[in-house]
Order: sequence, then structure tokens, then C-alpha cells
Amino acid sequence: MVTGASSGIGLATAIEIANHGGRVVALARDSARLADAMARLRGTGHSSVEYDLSDLEGIPVLVQGIARSMEGLDAIVHCAGLHSARPLASVEPTDIRRVMDVNVNAAIMLAKGFRHRQVQKVAPSIVLLSSSLGLVGQAGTSVYSASKGALVSLAKSLALELARQDIRVNAVCPGIVETEMTENLARTIGPQAFESIRLAHPLGLGTPQDVAATILFLLSDASRWITGSVIAVDGGYTAQ
Repeated sequence: MVTGASSGIGLATAIEIANHGGRVVALARDSARLADAMARLRGTGHSSVEYDLSDLEGIPVLVQGIARSMEGLDAIVHCAGLHSARPLASVEPTDIRRVMDVNVNAAIMLAKGFRHRQVQKVAPSIVLLSSSLGLVGQAGTSVYSASKGALVSLAKSLALELARQDIRVNAVCPGIVETEMTENLARTIGPQAFESIRLAHPLGLGTPQDVAATILFLLSDASRWITGSVIAVDGGYTAQ
């Protein structure tokens, strides 16, 4: 199950999983974009779910229902997320709640639904999409950075709590990749500021496929002894 599967890293992850023979449950809010995403998945047995993750109370039941329809889930990848780039002076409580609900609180509720034995298949795994800004700071992104930093801590805590059920939990921290969200960020902060961000990535900006490949590794048996890890996929941004 991939949240945020209609665009960006979520879409790239869904495509990567399907390309390697997995069945995907693609979850997103926009039905039209979700339909376009489904058309790009190879193989059969895929399904889509239109859902707004800000409806936190319904998430565990949703996960359990999807698991019944799929005869169990191998993994959940939480790629859905909201970005917030604004100075502290203009931050409102509604901004904080909106970002935290989708980025962090939904992740907690997804894990709560996934932890039930009847939901999981063999070697279950959760991958949370954090950000390089969950590891280092950046002016004007305090709310977003706080939410992504919370996912780093959440992955570690869930990894310890769910290890008794053999559920692995890891986080991936991408740098700036070329997505629609990045284009919106560039328009918000202006070309000069965005160029400085680009230059701060020693290997340049990445692609959604760069991140999806790491996520696929964390879902595979090749990572069977990895849990509670936080992997930066950022072209060297956080190495400085």
C-alpha cells in the first residue's frame, strides 16, 4: 500500500513496485490523478483507494479493509505529505494542524492499522518518507521540518515497539527531487533562493526514481536485518 501514489515519489514508488512484480494498492485524494497513476502500473491485481488522510480516525479501519480485500498486506509506504514554506511570522495554527495531520499523525494511524496480525503477510515492513529537512534545518520551513523530524523519531520508536511482531520500520530522507511539489517551492521562494538550494546538493537534484529505488530495497528481503534506520537519499546535501 502506497500513500500519495498519484504523484511524485509516491507514484515512482508504486511504479517501481509494480515493475518488480508486486501488487500495489495506490492511495491518494485526487481520483483523476489516481486513475492516471493506475494506468502506469505494469502487471495485474493492482487497486486504488481515494481517501483523505486528514481523516485520522478512519485510517486503521481503512487499512484493515484493504488488507482483507488483498488477502493481507506486505508493507505500507507513507509517501503522502504536505509541504509548508512560510516564515514563522505568517504561520497559523491551521497550517500546523494540516501539515502534522497528513505527514505525522496519519503515519501513526497507518501503523496502528497495520500492526494487527490479520493484516500482515510474511516479513511485513513500513517505510516512512521523511526529508533531508527532518535532519537539518532551513529557514522558512519550520512546520514542515518539524513534521519530517517527527517521522525520523517515529520510525525509530515504532521499529522497537513492532519488532516483537517482526514488523520492520525505516525512514527515507530525500533531498530536493524534481517533482511538482519542488516546482511549487521554487515559485514560492523565487529563482535565486531555489538556485542556492540546488547548488547545496553536491550531486545535483535527484529524481523520484532515485528515492523509489531505496524504498524498494527497504521493502525487499535484501534489507531483512534493517529496522529503525534513517537513510538519506539526498545527493550529499546532509553530508555537509
